[in-house]
Amino acid sequence: MRGAAVRRVALAVAGGGLLYAGHPPFDQPWAGLVALVPLLALAVDLRGEARAGRLGLAYGTFAGVVFFGPLIEWIARFGLIAWVLLALMEALFVGAFVAGLARWGTRRGFGVAAVALWAGLEALRGLVPLGGFPWGLLGYTQAQGPLLGAARSVGVLGVGALCAAVSVVLYRLIGSVRAGMRFPVRPVLTLAGISALSALFSLPSARALGESVDVAAVQGNDIVASSRVEDRRVREVAAHVADTTIDWARSSRSMPDVVVWPENSLDDDVTTSPALARIVRPALAALDGTPVLAGMLTDGPGDGTFRNTVTVLRAGPVAGARYVKRQIVPFGEYVPGRRWLDWISALDQIPNDAVAGDEATLFGVGAARIGVPICFENIFPSVTHDFVRAGANVLVVSTNNASYGFSAASRQHLAFSRLRAVETDRWILHAGISGISAFVSPSGAVSQVTEPFERAVIRAELPLRSGITPAVRFGRALEWLALLVGAFVLAVALRRRRGSGGG
Repeated sequence: MRGAAVRRVALAVAGGGLLYAGHPPFDQPWAGLVALVPLLALAVDLRGEARAGRLGLAYGTFAGVVFFGPLIEWIARFGLIAWVLLALMEALFVGAFVAGLARWGTRRGFGVAAVALWAGLEALRGLVPLGGFPWGLLGYTQAQGPLLGAARSVGVLGVGALCAAVSVVLYRLIGSVRAGMRFPVRPVLTLAGISALSALFSLPSARALGESVDVAAVQGNDIVASSRVEDRRVREVAAHVADTTIDWARSSRSMPDVVVWPENSLDDDVTTSPALARIVRPALAALDGTPVLAGMLTDGPGDGTFRNTVTVLRAGPVAGARYVKRQIVPFGEYVPGRRWLDWISALDQIPNDAVAGDEATLFGVGAARIGVPICFENIFPSVTHDFVRAGANVLVVSTNNASYGFSAASRQHLAFSRLRAVETDRWILHAGISGISAFVSPSGAVSQVTEPFERAVIRAELPLRSGITPAVRFGRALEWLALLVGAFVLAVALRRRRGSGGG
């Protein structure tokens, strides 16, 4: 029995470790293609046990901790409890995957069940708890991998399902070799079929409009904002951005069509704060009338509330159109059930609650219709897709990862933008107040990548594109399909078979 436990722990560590290796900071796409092989082997190893489901949940959750613990270690900057609890909650989804397959037993269709269950659980992660936290989806391991292009048709969940299918085939292939088969025809043909399907899914579906928008992003080296939100020295943050803008504008031969000041560049409403207006006025004047899409916090509808916005600013400063962040961060921008949690002193670090917007507002600059998802929103495909459905022909991701220092969080966030660019078939400017900033092409390629906490301005002519990709058109339907099929697989797995053990 001790030997079996050691073997199972080793498989769990291997599975969790490979899942982690597929994401930044390691960024190994091959790891995403093989990561589920040890977990499949673990489930098969458990299926003869009387308590297969419970053991599967335990070993699988351990694998999930090995994965999510280091993946989101940057959350520990907000408190050890927050990091541990979130890592455990997300690890339970991996536990459910192993438990479900362990309970599947010797039923037919093990491989199909594995792919469906993994996709369903990833879809569920995008919904619960508290609106979901789909960080570290398997598809993100392909941000620079061979299956990236398939996101154009099936989105990040579909890419993750393809990765799971590759793992299933490789698991079968290993089994065939161990069984002494001379040439495992079926696994090899299945791999070829997955490759062909991925190529088919990668075909472009948007079209170039023949026009472009000249856009620049100011990375103000916001080292000040690495402190907690309530401690940020608002004027110093704005001064970093303004000084960088002025220095660049003075040396620039011509002004772009639009300039981006990323999320939290202005942690106050410049139109109601004379002190802040004095800081940004010279920068707006130096831009000579060029509109600025500025990340700005504004007052909410009631006491103790605020809105996280992107607002058009012009010399004056004069505010124009505004987009209000719709997917706000639980325990980051607001406290769910605050009245019942007042006794937790750590929550004093979040004194005010964000109020969510309800519309995918676009900004018109010439022929450009710009959609600007804000930071956390870029994790959720549907939020970015809403902008494209509303008519966006280019996208800007406005973000502030300064609080996470030099951790892998910024690189992980850029990987999300690479998937969003392919899913939407749009150019994306990934603009960070402290970095990483970059331009992302519709193929997912990145350029002008900045380093964290350096003063920089990146600028490019971004071609405008129109049309709706299958991933955008059918994205929500695919998510619900994954949920329903995954739930069906889990229900079948949990149904006790005649003569089978409990657990």
